[in-house]
Amino acid sequence: MTALLSDRPATPAAFPSHRRVTAYVAGGLDGVLRVVSMLRGRGYKVRDLSVQVCDGVVESAVSCTVALTAAETTLLVQRLRRRPAVVSADEV
Repeated sequence: MTALLSDRPATPAAFPSHRRVTAYVAGGLDGVLRVVSMLRGRGYKVRDLSVQVCDGVVESAVSCTVALTAAETTLLVQRLRRRPAVVSADEV
């Protein structure tokens, strides 16, 4: 008997789950707005979003939780890293 691809259980990475991504941005609130605009423009369904902008600090933090697969999370982190305002981005 030959097992079909549909007979195999899907790997956990294939299912969307809530994943937390943090980006550190330069430019204060302008940098934060660029990241948030990218999330909105790309249609990411953000479950929660937190922003930390402190006066006198070079970098601000943008953290969000989004329902994504592992591959989609990797793509989001890559997209964030390509933004000029983003200093670094990682899945937490």
